[in-house]
Amino acid sequence: MWTATKQYDRDAPTPKDHAMRLPSILFSVTCTAWMLVASAPTAVAVDILATAIPGSPFGVATVEIPLPVPVVGEPLPPLSVDEASGRVFYPIAEDTRVDTAVRPSDRPLPPQGRGRLLGRLGNLIREIASDEEPLQQTVARRVTFLFKGDGPLVITLADSRGSIGTYDIVPTPDPATHAAMLNQWWSVYTDAAKRQIESADYPTYVEDYLVAMLAGRLNLPLPDWYLAEDDSEAALTDTLKLIGGATDVAQRIYREAAAGIRDTTGGMDQTLPAPPAWLPPDVPPGTDDVPTEPIADRVPPECFYIRYGSFANYLWFRDLSEEYGGDLSRMITLSGIQQLGSLQLEKQLHLQTNELSRMLGPTVIKDQALVGRDLFLGDGATMGVLFEPINTFLLRTSINQDRTSLAASDDAVTLTDVDIAGQKATLLRSADNQIRSFMVEYDGYIFVTNSETLARRFVEVGKSGDSLAQTPSFRFARQLMPLTRNDTIFAYFSPAMLQGLVAPDNMIELRRRMHAESDIALVHVARLAAAAEGSPARSIAQLTDAGYLPAGFSKRADGSSVFEIGDDIMDTKRGARGYFLPIADASVDKVTGEEARWYERIADDYSTRFRQLDPIMAGIQRTQLEDGSGNERLTAHVEIAPWSPEKYGTIAQQLGPPTNVAMDFAPDDIVAVQAHVASELLGPPTHLFVGIKDSIPPQPDDFDGLIATYRALKSLPAYLGAWPQPGALDRLPLGLGRGVPVSPGMSRLIGGVYRYTGGGFSVLSFYPDLLQASLPHMGAIEVDDRAQVRAHIGDLSESLLKHWVNDQLYQRAAVGSQSGANFLNLLSRQLRVAPEQASPSAELILGGPLQCPLGGRYEHSPTHHQWVSTRWGNRTAADTMPDDYVAPIMQWFRGADAKLTQYDDRVVVDAVVDVARQ
Repeated sequence: MWTATKQYDRDAPTPKDHAMRLPSILFSVTCTAWMLVASAPTAVAVDILATAIPGSPFGVATVEIPLPVPVVGEPLPPLSVDEASGRVFYPIAEDTRVDTAVRPSDRPLPPQGRGRLLGRLGNLIREIASDEEPLQQTVARRVTFLFKGDGPLVITLADSRGSIGTYDIVPTPDPATHAAMLNQWWSVYTDAAKRQIESADYPTYVEDYLVAMLAGRLNLPLPDWYLAEDDSEAALTDTLKLIGGATDVAQRIYREAAAGIRDTTGGMDQTLPAPPAWLPPDVPPGTDDVPTEPIADRVPPECFYIRYGSFANYLWFRDLSEEYGGDLSRMITLSGIQQLGSLQLEKQLHLQTNELSRMLGPTVIKDQALVGRDLFLGDGATMGVLFEPINTFLLRTSINQDRTSLAASDDAVTLTDVDIAGQKATLLRSADNQIRSFMVEYDGYIFVTNSETLARRFVEVGKSGDSLAQTPSFRFARQLMPLTRNDTIFAYFSPAMLQGLVAPDNMIELRRRMHAESDIALVHVARLAAAAEGSPARSIAQLTDAGYLPAGFSKRADGSSVFEIGDDIMDTKRGARGYFLPIADASVDKVTGEEARWYERIADDYSTRFRQLDPIMAGIQRTQLEDGSGNERLTAHVEIAPWSPEKYGTIAQQLGPPTNVAMDFAPDDIVAVQAHVASELLGPPTHLFVGIKDSIPPQPDDFDGLIATYRALKSLPAYLGAWPQPGALDRLPLGLGRGVPVSPGMSRLIGGVYRYTGGGFSVLSFYPDLLQASLPHMGAIEVDDRAQVRAHIGDLSESLLKHWVNDQLYQRAAVGSQSGANFLNLLSRQLRVAPEQASPSAELILGGPLQCPLGGRYEHSPTHHQWVSTRWGNRTAADTMPDDYVAPIMQWFRGADAKLTQYDDRVVVDAVVDVARQ
């Protein structure tokens, strides 16, 4: 159930006053109930006000509980309502809260004289500067819900502290008032839905569906926010969001589908729009003789390329991924939904690693690479694994045995011979695309891919020689990052691959995919809604006829739609969700007029503003530390080249030239950052630097507001400096930048900031002792490498910062944990999903398993009538960090150094990270 809090003026009529003034035609019943009040140790008898009016398809009822003793402080747990015969639907709880005292700003203006006006002004200033929110109290509780039938209702109210009571309510017909109450329920319901959507850490499929479905069935208006669109978004930004699978893009497509807003009138009568007018990358000459690895000669130039170099390197990467459930993003934080993309690809290709392959792999495989045209792992990527065997016969035999064994043991999987560009190949597949694996061999190389297009291009490249390795951009990349680096992993994203992501067929099919995903999720939610209301509707046709799906549902211009196979929902052209047909294999020859106009806007924006896409290359090397810790050191080198800073905005253009000068920091600085900048405000190119001592810093919430930010900064043991000394501070009017001298080279500025000047340095801090202790270590030194930005973070696991950082990461994860529990509460209270079916239902709707970002397990608490996480202990909210909680990144991060160097034609990032392995 969603909840809402209603704020009333202190002197305004109370909710009970409003209820008692309802027209006499309403049926109002006063009941006596035993209610648990947070401030009272025993139950207290209270009056219950109830109003119920039948209607079609739903009646509307409101139950209000004015509290005899207001509850001061935090809001009460949300009310839940149940009815023995299952006639209550879509409840919304609403509490009424008022301030406990009149604030100075609420009082009338006092008369002049005797300092009363100045006193009022002082109170106002104290009110504005106060860190405390006005204390509030709950004076009444209310729950409004829909119901079926016109017979008496027997409802039970409860909250997380236990049962409140059971009440009999007799509905009284009144069509005119029914409409008014329905509109009032709708206003509160949609406002509460909006709040839950804004706080959600998951795709809000259920909330969006309920708003659209109920609006359609009850002839109620969609709220203004439901289809609101930010017209200021540039096409370039829209494109990046779409490629990245941004939630807001997918959400709008889903909302339009849920509301039945889809253009199905236009035919597929338009030719594919032209791509942007790309310019070739500015690759310098002289790369013809640059050595490249043989396996790159088998990669199509329109593909990305991630090379492991050896089977041992691949095993290292796979083991690292396996330590975090196959998802390396879990090294940083846990998301609300498990990301299973890499595991899904492994399953789809049917390439498993077992103990035998671990032993034999190094003797069979010389080199190995992952290649593809996109990274849409969660939906169904266009990817494959390329092998350069040491022994082709053994590798071929091993892979074929695994494929034959699967086809023989699973009736849903077939293994057939296919022709790929004149080359004999095999296809292992299931009808839903969960298994889709082409295996093709050419000239001693073996390629296993889920894309027929990629398999064909592999053969064509082998025959023609027009490979990725022969492109000037790749040879330039290998000139910058030569083979002699011996990278554990080398990744290269070619201009052709990046341009392919923005190609018209790719973009339009990607958008159609989102429509398919929306339709699949909608059917799963609609089934739950129908079951919750006791409707027999289950098929797509039945759900549409009954109003649980919009009219014309799943009719798309490209002729695709969704269909049912038992409990599964699939797309007719793309297969099962998460295993969609690779975009490279989807034929997009014709488009609708709306699709053509949509893409032309994107192409025009790129042609005007971003005509070159710069290739990206990265290398990672690993070494075992020899300090006895068992830790590893990962050294990463990333380049974007060729590069043009003008395309990347003002930040890229405000860096000064690369420099061999670096700042020397004090040894107790746990965090140190420096940048060489060129700013009109500061004058000539200047080194800015920040040092933070190993200490317990202020909370982020302390930076909320101007005064609070000042206080927080004042408590932060840090310093900010510049070298050579900029003149900006000295140019401030009235000598504000020079301050009052307090010691040689030290002055005190307004606001309690101390400034040291000397040796070309200008350093600011709130702590003069800190400055004095750090100054002997401070210096501008020459180093061997050039850079504009340098950063250092020490080993947090051995620092005073450890608990603070861990707590901040816990607070962020706790929000996600609470959000996941709220989603399960939504299924239970709005859609009546049984606790044992909640997790499977959530996975069907969301497209992946729901997980607690705190690393716990969601469980339903019958005592508290809500879902909780096992990481919350005996509490009903994730409000306090357990003593044994360690954030994912804190488990392995042992320090890092990084630098960024921007040249005229390229940008380079180097980073060294120490990692503790599990």
